[in-house]
Amino acid sequence: MKLTIGKYIPKDSPIHMLDPRAKMLSVLLQVTSVMLVKNLFGYILPVLFFIFFLIASKIKPVVYLRSLKSMWFLIIFAMVVQYFIDGLSASIYIGLRLSLIFLFASMFTYTTPPLLTARGIVDGLKFLGLKDEQREDFGMMLAISIRFIPILLDEADRIIKAQTSRGARYSEKGIRNKLSALTSIIIPLLVSSLRKAEELSLALQARKYGVTKRSHYYTLHWRVADTVYLSLNVAMFFGVLAIRFVNI
Repeated sequence: MKLTIGKYIPKDSPIHMLDPRAKMLSVLLQVTSVMLVKNLFGYILPVLFFIFFLIASKIKPVVYLRSLKSMWFLIIFAMVVQYFIDGLSASIYIGLRLSLIFLFASMFTYTTPPLLTARGIVDGLKFLGLKDEQREDFGMMLAISIRFIPILLDEADRIIKAQTSRGARYSEKGIRNKLSALTSIIIPLLVSSLRKAEELSLALQARKYGVTKRSHYYTLHWRVADTVYLSLNVAMFFGVLAIRFVNI
């Protein structure tokens, strides 16, 4: 059981070194650009930019393609439905749209540590007028959520293997068998989650979280490279808009 979204892949690449705020603004521009594409020809620009960013991230293309495995049912289902409604061209169009959105989102999570993601969101919320305590609490909840998703999935994988070694059969048909198999996974996973939550609570209390003003290990600095990266995504956005209006 492997998770793609939320998983960070450490590399020494220009994309990894960027400010998380620049990458968050950029992924919004990337997804918006994909959503604004009107026809198959319009996908040329987002695909070219994605290939360029993929090379810059130094992450193998097979890793990005593997990330689509968790979305294959949704993509294929949407393509099949669109095929019967508007034909083959529309089917390929919707498949590319969903794939590119998911790939751009995967690039963000692959190249940005969860703690830096939360830190970037916390810094961005200051423009909404939120108090420092509210922003810090929200950032902490977000960081914990992102960090614990892959941990819980790994824990569920270990539970399934342990139950299988004890004779559990998850391939048997029937609602009763399915519910029994599901119970044998959910209950140990719930107990493990509560145990980890208690350990985390004790760790936060030991570090006096909420008692004194919180300090940060990471200090965000906006650099020239961040401006260049954001400018490239702005250029892609306006390029997609130009192609859209030219083809009207």
